[in-house]
Amino acid sequence: MYGDGRGQGRNSSGGRGRGGGPLAAGPGGNCVCPSCGHKQQHKVGNPCSSITCSKCGSRMTRE
Repeated sequence: MYGDGRGQGRNSSGGRGRGGGPLAAGPGGNCVCPSCGHKQQHKVGNPCSSITCSKCGSRMTRE
């Protein structure tokens, strides 16, 4: 009636863990400033959120 205790380990959204999405966006792409729109190439191992915009000083986000 209750199963054998060997569930799939999935959350209600169908994925594993919090949010169920991918852990990283991958090696390619750009970092973009949400304030002024300046873009620069993303560097592997350096999250966009840790980079400040060279034009206005805001934190960058991943495009």
